[in-house]
Amino acid sequence: VKYLLEDSIERQFAAFQRGFHSVCGGECLQLFRWEELELLICGSPVLDFEALERATQYDDGFSRQHPTVVIMWEVIHALDVDLQKRFLFFCTGSDRVPIKGLGNLNFVISRNGTDESRLPSAHTCFNHLLLPEYKSKAKLKEQLLKAINDTEGFHII
Repeated sequence: VKYLLEDSIERQFAAFQRGFHSVCGGECLQLFRWEELELLICGSPVLDFEALERATQYDDGFSRQHPTVVIMWEVIHALDVDLQKRFLFFCTGSDRVPIKGLGNLNFVISRNGTDESRLPSAHTCFNHLLLPEYKSKAKLKEQLLKAINDTEGFHII
């Protein structure tokens, strides 16, 4: 076990450590506790989707009051944490929260037609969700879960 976890990656870890210290080293690194460094490097594990909802911008005929948007947020808030992380990953390419929280994420939801057979899609580089105009909460949830659970990577579905 020691060989697998330590010895076998010693050379690679030493290179990573040198690179990390060349960028982030020095006395200022000593000012942080390990928890603070983890937050800076990995982001926050706390998912505040209410803050994201308040900060979200809308485009192409959607607004905060649009029925599809209202039911989408109801669905998102009702998901368990694992599915919320998958949704965040689907939309942004990361399941971690930025340092300043989801309320500071530039997130956009655009209307993507009225064909309810289409799945939601996303431009992860731009934190941009393309959401068809679903009429029912059940259909929106079905299509959203299909999209976030069955897709990964760069392809068109």
